[in-house]
Amino acid sequence: MEHSINIFVEPIDEGIRVDKFLTTQLQGQISRTSLQAMIDQGEILCNGKTGIQQKYRVRRGDHFAITLREKIACGLTASCTSVKIIYEDEFLLIVDKPEGMVVHPGHGVEPGSTLVEALLSHCPLSMAAGTNRPGVVHRIDQATSGLVLLAKTDATYWQLTRLFAERQVHKVYYALVWGVPHLRSGTIESPVGRSSRDRTAMCICSKGRYALTHWSLKEIFKNSHKALLLCEPKTGRTHQIRVHLKSVGYLIVGDLKYGKIPDKRLYLHAYQLDFRHPTTRIGMTFQSDLPTSFKDEIQRLRVLESGLKSGDP
Repeated sequence: MEHSINIFVEPIDEGIRVDKFLTTQLQGQISRTSLQAMIDQGEILCNGKTGIQQKYRVRRGDHFAITLREKIACGLTASCTSVKIIYEDEFLLIVDKPEGMVVHPGHGVEPGSTLVEALLSHCPLSMAAGTNRPGVVHRIDQATSGLVLLAKTDATYWQLTRLFAERQVHKVYYALVWGVPHLRSGTIESPVGRSSRDRTAMCICSKGRYALTHWSLKEIFKNSHKALLLCEPKTGRTHQIRVHLKSVGYLIVGDLKYGKIPDKRLYLHAYQLDFRHPTTRIGMTFQSDLPTSFKDEIQRLRVLESGLKSGDP
């Protein structure tokens, strides 16, 4: 099985060796050695042409077209799982993913349990990202709830991918954190990369990719030593908000990967998406209410903050 992938170079990635850049962009779909062989064999197009070398340093605006011979980790099983659809047209759809649901199949994921498999029984999705990732333009973590944008057609997939690459999709998250910030807002600008001690975790490291997150204070719970933040990631690195907030001393409540205190859930919610529709060019804004589990925890903290007990009038 083959599928094509288009990758665009962001300004921050300019100057990186092409083999290293593409390996990072493809996030484990193919090894660096295999990519080097494809480059040598002229199987990767740069701006529509072959002939690039491994030592080529990518430039702002470069466009790479790659055809991968995909090894499917597991088959797709269309499921009858109900998923809340926020918006849908002939080009794309936006869904409200519950916490605990994986976006697409992968190693160790139970067949039929993912978001895309639930959607396959509802509508066709673009296969441009691969037969194991139908429609997937971006992802949120399994433990994170909230908005996910998916493409129905290949043309829409590439258009949306470009919007994300050019940072024209505005994302807003709610995060309940340990600690009470002294400032009303802040910006975290630190590179995020794969941890050398745990390959499933990310960390702040000099060799990581550029990452930028703005945050603002929404509500304080001094009695519980917690705070509710609004986070706006301007880049889309894996675990970016979780790693960035931890780096400045505000661990997300319930984050067992980066902390040690268990809770009912990870209190991180993809609340809002803003973007211009790639076909109609109409500006669109979508929001997802906090799920019940998140609302209940906020209410419990408000009760504690007021000094009342849960049963008090």
